[in-house]
Amino acid sequence: MKKGLIGGISLAFIILFTLISLIICTERIPVGYVGVVYSMSGGVKDETLSQGWHIISPTKKIKLFTISNEQLLLTKDKREGSDSDESFRVSTSDDASLAISFQMSYRFNPAKVVNTYKRFKGMDGEDIVNQRVRTVLKSKISEITTNYSLMDIYSGNRAEINDKITEYLDKEFDEEFGIEVIDASIIDAHPDKQLKKAINNRIEALQKKQQAQAEQETAKVEAGTKLIQAQNEADIKITKAKAEAEANTIISASITNELIKMTEAEARKKHGWVTTQGVSAVVTDK
Repeated sequence: MKKGLIGGISLAFIILFTLISLIICTERIPVGYVGVVYSMSGGVKDETLSQGWHIISPTKKIKLFTISNEQLLLTKDKREGSDSDESFRVSTSDDASLAISFQMSYRFNPAKVVNTYKRFKGMDGEDIVNQRVRTVLKSKISEITTNYSLMDIYSGNRAEINDKITEYLDKEFDEEFGIEVIDASIIDAHPDKQLKKAINNRIEALQKKQQAQAEQETAKVEAGTKLIQAQNEADIKITKAKAEAEANTIISASITNELIKMTEAEARKKHGWVTTQGVSAVVTDK
C-alpha cells in the first residue's frame, strides 16, 4: 500500500515535471513571423521556424522577424500613428529644409533573415527597424528629395517623388537590412511660418506668371484671328479684281469690227445718224 502510494506520487511528479518542461520549452511563432534559432552550442541555425507552436531546447533562443506587411509611420500628428511629433526634415534642390510626415510599408525577406540576424548580432526585426532603419531614413530620403525643389515636394506631383523613394529604399534596405520596401511615401509637408510665407509668395508669383502667359496667348490668338480675317478680305478683293479684269479682257476680245458695224446699224436705225464706241456706248450726232 505504502509502495503504491510512493509510486503514484513519483508518477505524478514525473508528469508534472514533464508538463512544466514542455511549457518552458514551448515557443509560439505568431502569424506573419518567422523565428531565427540561436543555440549556445551550435550558433545560429540556417533554418527558420514558421508560425505555430514549437518545442525548443532551453539552451536555444528565438528572435522574431515579420514577413507580413508592416507599416512604419513617422508623422507630425500622433493621431496618424506616431506617439509624438516624429516628422523630420529633408533637403531640396533649392537648398530648403522641409519637415515631412512619412509612411513606409515593409517586410523582412524570409530568405535573408538569418544573415540579417547574424549581421546585427542578435537583434530581432523590431529592434533593427527602431534602432537602425529609423536612424538612416532622413539621409536616405534626402538623397532623393535633393533632386526636387521645395515646390515640387510641397505642392507638386508627389507620385513621381514617392515612386523614386520607394525604388531607392527598397534597393538600399534590401542590401543593408534584408528588408523589402513595398511602398514609401511623403504623406504631408509641414513648413514653418517663414517657409510658409515664402511658399505663398512663390505660389502668388506663379499664379501671376500663369495669368500673364494666358493673357499673352489670348492676345496672340486674337491677333492671329484678325490677321486671318484681313488676309481673307484681301484675298476676296484680289479675287474680285481678277475676275473683273478677266471679264473685261473677255469682253474686249469679243468686240470685232463686224460687231461694231452691226451695233452702229442698229443704233442708226433707232436714233438716226450715230457713231458707236465699242458695243454699248451710243453718241448721237446733232
